[in-house]
Amino acid sequence: MTQEKVTFQTTDGVTIIGDWDAVTGAKKAVLLLHMMPAVRGSWSPLSAELKKNNFATLAIDLRGHGESTQQGEKKLDYTKFNDIEHQASRLDVDTAINFLKTKGFAEENILIVGASIGANLVADAMYRYVKIGHGVLLSPGLDYRAIRTEPAVKQLTTDQKIWIVSSEGDKYSADSTVKLQQTKPDNITISMVEGSDHGTNMFASQKTLIQDIVKFLAF
Repeated sequence: MTQEKVTFQTTDGVTIIGDWDAVTGAKKAVLLLHMMPAVRGSWSPLSAELKKNNFATLAIDLRGHGESTQQGEKKLDYTKFNDIEHQASRLDVDTAINFLKTKGFAEENILIVGASIGANLVADAMYRYVKIGHGVLLSPGLDYRAIRTEPAVKQLTTDQKIWIVSSEGDKYSADSTVKLQQTKPDNITISMVEGSDHGTNMFASQKTLIQDIVKFLAF
């Protein structure tokens, strides 16, 4: 159950760095997608709890963040990305899912959790990988850097379930959360919490959030 630093390449040549926590006997693996600005280490509290509950975890630095800053000889910096470059983060997700498959996890045994723009990438991934059954979105938006959630959730299959958590005082995300639930009420459950914390910052103020995420994923 030792954490391993892993490296893999996207189809457009970006080197993605991740933390892989294999758990002996784990039936499911959870992919963790951070918010902006953040790095893969922002998931450490949740990853630790997931491991205790027999989930393998993979947290990656999205392109231009943390250690995922090389595309061949080109240096990547997310603060200089245009919307098209941000949208290319989908390729980071694809590569991470492929990595989990090489570790023996079928698509239906992969779960995804994301925060902020990472939450939008979760919705997008579930639309594209229809066998991924459960996802958690922390503070999503209808549109973060042209990664849009509403068109994605409209395409969810009957078996796909999403739980969205947003802070009441985080207005854009809160409004987006309500809209997404209205778009696909049979697939989406929402929780609005007190305060204005965004994404993984909610872990500090919402004392049961980590345990509640684990319970949702242990369906």
